Amino acid sequence: MYIAYLLAFIFCFISILCAFAAHELAHGYMANALGDPTPKYEGRLTLNPLKHLDFAGAAVLMLSLFFTGGKVVVGWGKPVRFSTEAMRSPIVDGAIVALAGPLCNFLLALCAGLPVKFGVLAALPVAEDAFTIFAGVNIALFIFNMIPFPPLDGWKVVQAIMPASVAYKMKDIENGWGMWPLYALMLVVYFLGSSLLGPIYRIFMEVLVGRMPLR
Repeated sequence: MYIAYLLAFIFCFISILCAFAAHELAHGYMANALGDPTPKYEGRLTLNPLKHLDFAGAAVLMLSLFFTGGKVVVGWGKPVRFSTEAMRSPIVDGAIVALAGPLCNFLLALCAGLPVKFGVLAALPVAEDAFTIFAGVNIALFIFNMIPFPPLDGWKVVQAIMPASVAYKMKDIENGWGMWPLYALMLVVYFLGSSLLGPIYRIFMEVLVGRMPLR
């Protein structure tokens, strides 16, 4: 039993490093492609996880995964800095950059989850567990970051479908409030996460993987 938990911890740790690195690299690559080289100059166009790791966000993700059995999983990486003013369409291009990170996590979850769902790894239980945890971490990052709440990616994505006046007000709110809304959101997730995010997470896990990461 202890060996199983140790393996799960190792798989989780590796999954978090890879998921955060891919998420932030996708942000940086898209920002650079759309005209802002800031991520490139700051060395963020890399898969080196140490460049993208936010230790608080990683700790929250790992603890939530273990203490809730995968029912509520939230976390974040070190944000990639970029300036939408350097882009042709600050609101729309900013939304594209924001969406790139969660979309990358979704695709990684898809690639890891489908082999588990269709029994490709049934004869390799350790690999099956590793792929399941990897998929679970990426699904968690996708869901959490797509919440339309500042400063998460979903907030920027919503701006793209709003009238210009509303979109720029939303942008001002994000710039003015910094990380405080995220801290408030974390309190809500802590107390209500099982009822708010848990069902969504379980649906994604069932559709893409067919099981929860920790059983």
